[in-house]
Amino acid sequence: MVIERSDGPTLGPSVFDANERLLAAEAALAAERRRADALSRIALSIGTDGNLENVVQAVVDGGVELTGARYGAFFYNTVGEAGESLTLYILSGAPREAFASFPMPRKTMLFAPTWAGREVVRSGDIKADPRYGHNLPHHGMPKGHLEVRSYLNAAVVSRSGEVLGSMFFGHPEPDVFDEASERLLVGLAGQAASAIETVRLHRDMARELEERRRVEERQKLLLNELNHRVKNTLATVQSIAYQTQRSARSPAAFREAFEARLMALSQTHNLLTEQGWQGADLTEVLQAEFEPYDTASGRFIFEGGPALRLSPKAAVAVGMAAHELVTNAAKYGALSNARGSVGVRWSVSDGSDPILTFQWTERDGPSVVVPQHRGFGRRLLEQGLANELSGQVQITYDPDGLRCVMRLPLRSLEPED
Repeated sequence: MVIERSDGPTLGPSVFDANERLLAAEAALAAERRRADALSRIALSIGTDGNLENVVQAVVDGGVELTGARYGAFFYNTVGEAGESLTLYILSGAPREAFASFPMPRKTMLFAPTWAGREVVRSGDIKADPRYGHNLPHHGMPKGHLEVRSYLNAAVVSRSGEVLGSMFFGHPEPDVFDEASERLLVGLAGQAASAIETVRLHRDMARELEERRRVEERQKLLLNELNHRVKNTLATVQSIAYQTQRSARSPAAFREAFEARLMALSQTHNLLTEQGWQGADLTEVLQAEFEPYDTASGRFIFEGGPALRLSPKAAVAVGMAAHELVTNAAKYGALSNARGSVGVRWSVSDGSDPILTFQWTERDGPSVVVPQHRGFGRRLLEQGLANELSGQVQITYDPDGLRCVMRLPLRSLEPED
């Protein structure tokens, strides 16, 4: 049959068919271009954006566009005290407030495959699905929930098999998703898993590099500190050797005094090492120096005093001073006979610049006489503490027993913050 037209030549059915096919091909090409653009945006985001939230958002947004969904969401799989649960992380196509008042998905018949990472769940009409609506208290979607009829869901699984989370897509109209949508979702879930693992890997690498940098800095600081301490220790040993040699009357006397002083220095260093060279307690410093002289015998009378933490520098200086006092008492003073005793007392004054007052009092020892020469111990007490700790030391040679009073500014004793 020929269709006659008054305004031109006649057209047969084949021309209309050709036009329809051309329009369909153009629509298919446009749809393919949109899919390619969406996939390209997702791939670009995965490859260039180090922000995990931005990357997952790009994947979900692309999924909404590719599948024709109205809504899309990504839920993280979290493990807490109550077990596994899903936590909303990314939402597309609706404001986040749309989910704010609703509980998160649970292991119902519809969501169980997601937790297991076994299969994609696709339903043309979720409300007519036999797996829907069996659980209390809502028997389906809560009142006020976004309208969902078409439903598509897949697990996001890492290469190691860990279920990282789930991607959900929905639409208020039924039968929106087909097999092609399902295949797209599987690909998107794989891209989401790759994106999450890539960002996590970059974060772990950055964290490891930062930790390595901090370790290297700490090692450098420790080496510098060790070098400083070694130099200070060698200078102290050199000074002890020189001063001991000046006052020693014989090589044997020098050796005995020098070894004893090195041991005193070692005792304090041991205490500081146990505390990581952050400081040492005054009581522990004193007890370490007095221990060889049987502090439990009752010959040492500690008359109390506040707990006080000393800096490493102050601990060494106070330890050496205590060593000189107890050694002198054991050789010439109250600890050189069977009935003498030593009183040890300290206190801290109030005020803007507190002062530690340390008192050493010997009783019931041999009668004290003023020494003819000024030995190392006296020089260390009167000059060493003054130089090291800005202190004042007064030694009194009372016939009834030697007395030593040290007044040391607290600011020169305590560790720095």
